[in-house]
Parts: sequence; C-alpha cells; structure tokens
Amino acid sequence: MNGEDIYVSLDEAREEIKKRWADTDLKKRIEDELGEKFMSQFYEIPRTVSFRQVCSPDNGFTFFCQCSNYIGAMPIVLEYHEDIFTHLNEDKKGLGRLRVTLEDGSTAMVDVMNFSENEKNKLGECVLKNGESLIDFHHNLVNLLGYKVDFLENSDWFKNIGKASDYYYYLLLHFVAHGALCELFFDVDESNIDFAQNIILPAIEKIQNKFGLKPLIIRQYPQNQTDLEDFYWWSYPPNVNEFIIDYAVKNNLSLKNINLK
Repeated sequence: MNGEDIYVSLDEAREEIKKRWADTDLKKRIEDELGEKFMSQFYEIPRTVSFRQVCSPDNGFTFFCQCSNYIGAMPIVLEYHEDIFTHLNEDKKGLGRLRVTLEDGSTAMVDVMNFSENEKNKLGECVLKNGESLIDFHHNLVNLLGYKVDFLENSDWFKNIGKASDYYYYLLLHFVAHGALCELFFDVDESNIDFAQNIILPAIEKIQNKFGLKPLIIRQYPQNQTDLEDFYWWSYPPNVNEFIIDYAVKNNLSLKNINLK
C-alpha cells in the first residue's frame, strides 16, 4: 500500500458509505472493537469528518462541507483544544497568520496573534493581539458562513488513548462503516510523510487485515499544487475574507503583501 492507495473518490465514498452503513453486522463488529472508544456521535447517522485542532472556515473547510453534501453524510469537525500551540507547526501557525485577498486582487497575510507569547500554550488558552480567544475568533468566522456542521471538542478522547501512534487506529476505525474522513496524510513536508508512513499506513493495514476493508478517506487537497493554489486553500470565502480585512484595519494590524507564482 502506498500514499495514494489510501484514498477513495467522492463517487466511491458515496456508494460505499451507503452500503457499509446498511451492513449492521459490520457496524456491530466495529463498535465492539472500539468499545468505550466509540464516539456516540456516529451512532445515528453516517458522518463526514474533518479533524482540525481548531476549525477555521477557509476554502478547505468549504470543500469539506460540499463533499459531505455530495456523499450524503452529516459533517462533524473533531477539535483538540488541549493540543499545544507551536509556531513550528504550519497548520497551527496558520490559525494566527491569516491569508486574505485584497480588493485589487493581490494576496496578503495578517498576523492576528503574537506567536512567541502563545508558544507552548494549549490552543484553548491562546489569545489574539487584542485579547480575544483564538478559538472564539475562528468559531465566529465559521458562523459567518452558515453551514450546518456539528463540532466535537474531542480532547478527552485523544488524551485518554494517548499518543497519535495509539489513537489513529481507533480514529480510523470510525471510517470503516460509520462515515468518511476528509484528510491529506501525505504532502511535501518530510515530517508529515514520515508520520504517514510510520503511523497512518500501519493503522490502515491493521484495519484492512482485521475487517477486510479500508477506512473511507477522501483526499482533502490536489497533488502538486503551485504556491498560488496552496494559498487558495488557506484563504477564505468572500464574506469571511472581507471580515478579516476589516478586523485587521480596526485592530491596526498590518496586511503584508506576498508574491505568489
């Protein structure tokens, strides 16, 4: 199995999620395997899942919501507010360094938080430069879009199991018969590739060997993106984009132009 073998197309996900959800014996086997680790939110309806420490309504989030609608599953975002902030992690740093498109079509970024002051804090304790909660800020942005999405602050679940090398097996089990995961496990960052090779692939292979099926994982982003395409996924739909620009102006935050090819 390689990095691309783990993904299914949207059409395959739509077909498989119906078939597997109707297989009550398969669902019971999965639920028995998970035991107390089975998340109750997966009992009544099939789910599509985005796993983000803190959800922000960028264009990747919009794509996740559209995928959910297409395959006929209810979206839920699993969050991990007790995870530790570090600016060395690009996903976490991106919560405080927002990408926007200016009125003239140029691209820019704005730092809404002081990275050094929040370094090593739990995400739930991080604050912006104006003192606002980082989590509240991003959740308010989500509300601007109006998508019907459930949220689950899942820190206790993750902590009770332990390291990522332990909990990914149990997390991925939820996507054998109860839903689908929107994610990108292999990208150009070497540390992410190592993580996927050493943690994700063994967990998927263990599931496939035990249940004869792979988890349903939808590829979150395209391959071989340009810098401009990558910027698109980090940036925001128009109404949220405008709100962030207004927020920057009101809080005297610099909008720094960036040149992308």
